[in-house]
Amino acid sequence: MSTIKVTNLQNPSASSAALVLNTDGTCSQLGVRNAIINGNPIINQRGYVSGTATSGANQYTLDRWRVVTSGQSITWTDSGNVRTVTAPAGGVEQVIEGINLITGTYTLNWTGTATATVAGNAVAKGGNVSITGGTDTTVRFSSGTVSLVQFEPGTVATPFERRIYGQELALCQRYYAKSTEGIAGGTSGRHNCFFYASYTTEVWGSVAFPVPMRASPTVTIYNNETGTSGQCVANGGGYPSATASGVSLFGFGSLSGSFGAYSGRAFSFYYIASVEL
Repeated sequence: MSTIKVTNLQNPSASSAALVLNTDGTCSQLGVRNAIINGNPIINQRGYVSGTATSGANQYTLDRWRVVTSGQSITWTDSGNVRTVTAPAGGVEQVIEGINLITGTYTLNWTGTATATVAGNAVAKGGNVSITGGTDTTVRFSSGTVSLVQFEPGTVATPFERRIYGQELALCQRYYAKSTEGIAGGTSGRHNCFFYASYTTEVWGSVAFPVPMRASPTVTIYNNETGTSGQCVANGGGYPSATASGVSLFGFGSLSGSFGAYSGRAFSFYYIASVEL
């Protein structure tokens, strides 16, 4: 058997290599390699509006991305289904869950003018950083534009890994999920869930989250007529208070509250579940 030793595989007419072999013999381009979720940040379950100032530190905006400094914001432009975000001076960042990282060398790459840090250490575009597996790791961009973010094992920056929309959305929903689409919490006019009165202090039903979440999330119930949190809507009239109970990483099966005056009725609401890092 013969062995061919190469570092790159590239068509003579191409501007870059199709495959780059790492010094340890692996090939980063094969398989799922980008540890950043929503690296082309078109997933926006919260309905965040470009340029809206945040009201607190580390507030999430586009899925998996949070603005570090209260009162700052991100803006963006879209072209050819690529979203370019302008990061504020205080930074916009993503915390990569440690379970998705193994010990070794990683490469950070992006398009744009922003500066970057990984775990607080400055990293140049296409630069390498050593990662301890199992440790949550923060990637931050500041004071410039950023798009097509990739953080991958190995020493070589490879072309941005494109995942289909449904895959990217499911990855986001491990951390944040909702029963409504394209509206922010506190908005009226949606009712995606129905439960039925069983006891004076509890109503039963069944809600399954779109995907199993990272851990049992914080679930907020919303009145679908007024958008008020902590309420549901009783069929025939009434807004009893309601709190999700029996919550697991898979869903929940009851609401707790005062339902004695609504015997035999159905209740509608929508929910937001969050277990961000």
